[in-house]
Amino acid sequence: FQPLVCGRLGVCRLSTADPVSVSPGSSQGTEWCKDHNTIHRRLDVIEEQVEKTVDYLDSEVKALLNTISETAWNVPVPPGTPVKDIFDGIDLTEM
Repeated sequence: FQPLVCGRLGVCRLSTADPVSVSPGSSQGTEWCKDHNTIHRRLDVIEEQVEKTVDYLDSEVKALLNTISETAWNVPVPPGTPVKDIFDGIDLTEM
């Protein structure tokens, strides 16, 4: 990806040695730069919304996992209930 640089005269060029052939001051170059800048502003807004959503979902998952963990330890086990070994048949020394 090569960032696009738009100058004051509406000349758009790639920041490397690949110029875009638009004559200085042409409305085509100016419109292209405006469209390019508009797209980047919209992408920035979308990126910010995605980051906020991910942070929110992360906190929700952590809260749910904490609730599940607390509930699992507080559930009373009736007397005589067989205990299932979840590590049955697994050699923990190989992990």
